[in-house]
Amino acid sequence: MREAVKISIILVLILISACKKQTENSKIPVIVQTETNQEEKYFFDCKTELINGIEFEACIKRPGTFTIKSSKGKVVYSNDNNPFDFEFSDFNGDGYSDIRMNYVSNTPGLQELLLFDIKSNEFKKVKTFNKYPNSKRIKDSDFYYSYHGSGCADNDWGSELFKIEGTQITELGKIQGLGCLENDTNGIYIYKVIGSEKELIKYIKREQGYWKEKWDFIEKYWTENKTKFE
Repeated sequence: MREAVKISIILVLILISACKKQTENSKIPVIVQTETNQEEKYFFDCKTELINGIEFEACIKRPGTFTIKSSKGKVVYSNDNNPFDFEFSDFNGDGYSDIRMNYVSNTPGLQELLLFDIKSNEFKKVKTFNKYPNSKRIKDSDFYYSYHGSGCADNDWGSELFKIEGTQITELGKIQGLGCLENDTNGIYIYKVIGSEKELIKYIKREQGYWKEKWDFIEKYWTENKTKFE
């Protein structure tokens, strides 16, 4: 009788131990191995545009490249300097969309310009365009002008008049506005640029401080006087 009780107790202990192990094992998470597509780690910002009868797709891949492909899958432009944003627009007024790429910088309005070439159906980067922030085309002309602050809470500033020939920029004129310090140098200096040289052709006195009318002044002056700088 005592032997039977002893055997029963041993069996109960074995069952309790087995249940405990099963419970502990059920808490262990099951890890499923899956293959990860490396491309999914990238963020894509893509836009499409129909130009000259061809659909182009431009994409920012972060981190990676800025790439433009035609509808046939051909890469027509690529670089490793990713902009934070870009836009399709006709910058030079030839009726075909170009691309302006916007970059994060201490200089607001810093951009790169890609002009569409209708002969090759590709995009060509305009050299040194990033030296001319906030550039605009003067209406009904092949002249452009820029604007940039030059310090002192934008009391000092500058603007350049230029033309684009192919992928090259030719600077023709420069306006320098000084209004930071209270002295006799305050004013607007207008220069004609010839190669690496510049010639002062006009000086306009103004008071110290921020000059809110400068935007209208710059646009009006370049529009009315652009041909004098060729």
